[in-house]
Amino acid sequence: MIKKTLVSIFLTLFLILTLYLPNTFAQDYTQWSLPEGAKARIGKGSTTDIEYSPDGTRFAVATGIGIWIYDAHSGREIDLRTGHTGWVISVAFSPYGNTIVSGSRDDTIRLWDANTGRLIRTLTGHTGSVLSVAFSSDGNIIASGSGDATIRLWDANTGRHIRTLTGHTQFVYSVAFSPDGNTIASGSLDATIRLWDANTGRHIRTITGHTDSVYSVAFSPDGQTIVSGGDDDTAIRLWDAKTGRLIRTFTGTHWSKNVAFSPNGLMIASSYYNDNIRLWDAKTGRLIRTLKNTESDNFAFSPDGQTIVSANLFEGTMYLWDVRTGTHLRTLTGHMDIVESIAFSPNGRTIAISHGRETLLWNVETGKPIRTFKVRNWIGRVAFSPDGQTIAMGYGSEILLWNVEADRHIQTFKGTSLVNSIAFSPNGQTIVSGSTDAAIHLWDARTGGHIRTFTGHTDQVNSVAYSPDGQTIVSASGSSTYVNDNTVRLWDVGTGRHIRTITEHTGYVNSVAFSPDGNTIVSGSSDKTIRFWETNTGRHIRTITEHTDSVNSVAFSPDGNTIVSGSSDRTIRFWETNTGRHIHTLKDAGWVTSVVFSPDGTMLASGMNGGAVLLWELTSSPTSTATVSLFPSPAPSPAVGEQLTLSLNIAEGENVAGYQATVSFDNSALRYVKSTNGDYLPSNAFFVPPVADGNTVTLASTALSGKSDGSGTLATVTFEIVDAKASSVRLSEVLLTDSAGGSSSPQIEAAEIIEAPQLPADVNKDGIVNIIDLTLVASNFGKSGQNAADVNGDGIVNIIDLTLVAAAFGNTAAAPSVWGRDLEIAPTRNQVQQWLHEARQMNLTDSVFQRGMLALEQLLAVLTPEETTLLPNYPNPFNPETWIPYQLAESADVSISIYAMDGQLVRMLDFGYQPVGIYESRSRAAYWNGRNALGEPVASGVYFYTLTAGEFTATRKMLIMK
Repeated sequence: MIKKTLVSIFLTLFLILTLYLPNTFAQDYTQWSLPEGAKARIGKGSTTDIEYSPDGTRFAVATGIGIWIYDAHSGREIDLRTGHTGWVISVAFSPYGNTIVSGSRDDTIRLWDANTGRLIRTLTGHTGSVLSVAFSSDGNIIASGSGDATIRLWDANTGRHIRTLTGHTQFVYSVAFSPDGNTIASGSLDATIRLWDANTGRHIRTITGHTDSVYSVAFSPDGQTIVSGGDDDTAIRLWDAKTGRLIRTFTGTHWSKNVAFSPNGLMIASSYYNDNIRLWDAKTGRLIRTLKNTESDNFAFSPDGQTIVSANLFEGTMYLWDVRTGTHLRTLTGHMDIVESIAFSPNGRTIAISHGRETLLWNVETGKPIRTFKVRNWIGRVAFSPDGQTIAMGYGSEILLWNVEADRHIQTFKGTSLVNSIAFSPNGQTIVSGSTDAAIHLWDARTGGHIRTFTGHTDQVNSVAYSPDGQTIVSASGSSTYVNDNTVRLWDVGTGRHIRTITEHTGYVNSVAFSPDGNTIVSGSSDKTIRFWETNTGRHIRTITEHTDSVNSVAFSPDGNTIVSGSSDRTIRFWETNTGRHIHTLKDAGWVTSVVFSPDGTMLASGMNGGAVLLWELTSSPTSTATVSLFPSPAPSPAVGEQLTLSLNIAEGENVAGYQATVSFDNSALRYVKSTNGDYLPSNAFFVPPVADGNTVTLASTALSGKSDGSGTLATVTFEIVDAKASSVRLSEVLLTDSAGGSSSPQIEAAEIIEAPQLPADVNKDGIVNIIDLTLVASNFGKSGQNAADVNGDGIVNIIDLTLVAAAFGNTAAAPSVWGRDLEIAPTRNQVQQWLHEARQMNLTDSVFQRGMLALEQLLAVLTPEETTLLPNYPNPFNPETWIPYQLAESADVSISIYAMDGQLVRMLDFGYQPVGIYESRSRAAYWNGRNALGEPVASGVYFYTLTAGEFTATRKMLIMK
């Protein structure tokens, strides 16, 4: 909320993107619940679950972009609820229809007011996707099944977590309450069905029989039977709910994703991927009828049992059916599967969208669909010919060419493996395609003839593009499941010759593009980076690292001045081509699979794996001659635990009345501590409280009156060093505002943190010489050859190395204050005495060596207690074990006696003769496992323990709690 407030403060001061689309979109559902800046949406998202309201007037559809609410009678869209940051996987109405619960891939559960659409609350706690949600029959409890293999129960009225049910060993795909609300059934990837007592959480029984995943479970209306659907050869099974006995297996079924009883309990419906919905007699197992041409995997019965609504994942349609006759009643369109590819026609008036088994043509000017190409296989990529007359579609292992105006199939190119990428040459005469078999194929676009194959990649080819002159092809490769080629390669079109390979990416390369002048290549990768390359030499120009997840698509603007990138981090980002400077970010764009500019550069289309395309219209943002940078750079890293302060400086500023900047840092190296305002802005400037979020901190300030020019410091940012290693501190979303409320984007410069020169005595290279280094040398005593503990480099680790480390403590002899008595790793008093004895025998007069011996003498003093002491046990209270620390000022026979409240001896711990020293760490303190002399666990309560060390005795109290 703070960050959104911060943005709103400056919203009136600057505007980077002006977004506008024709009025034909006004009041259309394509505009509902859009992310800020988007003006229209094509597609309603991939369908994952459907649920009727109890009164049968509405049904809710869980999708990749949110929850759609439909009028059950007319099929009209009523509302769209958004807020989840991942696909909505499951949805359910409360028994009274006033609340909707949803579960998502973002690991959360959300409760919505079914009438107003208001978000009531968000439930968190699962550590995996929430795959199934269900209300109890009285509506007071919600059950959720998750990819974390648990079931959680929640109070539906307060959102309080009641309990967690554990026992499944894999994803929990389905949860269902019995009609009386007393039992919960769950189905899992572990191939079992489990029954639970809903009131106590007690596991009742495990039902086995399925040989693979159980995707769906449901109780009959009378609660006597359970039906299950799974991924095996007997996909549907009927069980006795009380005994777990198998009643019946439905034959002729395979791979059932969804099963449900009809409201009267007489029928069972089942659905399959790429197949029809089937209706079965619940008593006999006889197939009653098949709802043909549905090919649906999600469905729901209406409360009266008269209608079924089903969703076809691949075609993006929903159907309503008459259950009694199997008659198709209505088709609802608009839902799509994962958007694989987007292409603008050359005139910019049409967008082609490939998803599932369809390619959709959409008129940008009217906001209406033009036509849909439906096929029987998966369409991977789509491209327009340069004249706009032809569409090429990657169709399984084939390429289909379709004449747009004549609406007819032209020809088919026969390949050998799945087509991942496709592109027309600039003159339209050839087509290049990349495939999963690691090959690149060149085709004659007029005849369909195969010209040549480019070989060299060792993994699937994800993206191909022609250079503007058509002489060169660039390709990108790699995958998460194969050999991880992770390269960009250049090829000569005329000869098929491999020109060069670019290997700097550390993850699979998803997308490549040529700049309009052909001089630059940009690539996006699963390693979260965007990289720029010089075409002629392959020289790496720069790397952009601001995305926080895989970069799935990159594209140049038609004028070549801007690069856009789409990422799985739900953002679309714009960059200046010449400098790599970040210009702007479009947020909440979903898991972006594809980005493409319109031919005139005024519009952007982005596709998401949730099953929708967002349309954005763009204007260029004003720029500034000013530069905002982080200083100093490079900055040597201080030692771990110390602080580093960077200044946010401005140079050549003009009429600056305010600023905003986001500072990103490597949180494995740095921890944000604080920020302070600088002296650049007028003295009355208001410094907005910094907003720290993970590895970013956003700073902002605005003058209440006046302005500043020239150079100065806007703010300072202080970090604590977590790891003294090389890292970067970067700037993004930097804006300057003037006294009139206008805004501009300055040039920005990041800061580099470099490793400080290492001291030879810093054995573990953490930036500080301390007791850890001393212990590492001691543990390597006598070892020869190359070794970090060989401080003086004479080829052997011995007392000289140890004494040199002691001498380097804080570059002073003030050992005790530097060591801080880290008792977990400190050496024993006897060890230090032995080290001193050996060091004195060396008889070296070198001042450094003498300072080391003095440090060892001070360490010996630290490890020598002034008096024998018995210390409090830890932890206290404890269950089932504890440690009893003590110190010995004199060597003695040591024992500890443990007594109950009545004085009865419970356990005697005898440690024999112990030398002077500190016995406080878990490795040295007295240990008690909470058992008596017979090995039996003792009861909860108060106990006393007595230390006997020679003539010394002392007693303390301890508490055990179970």
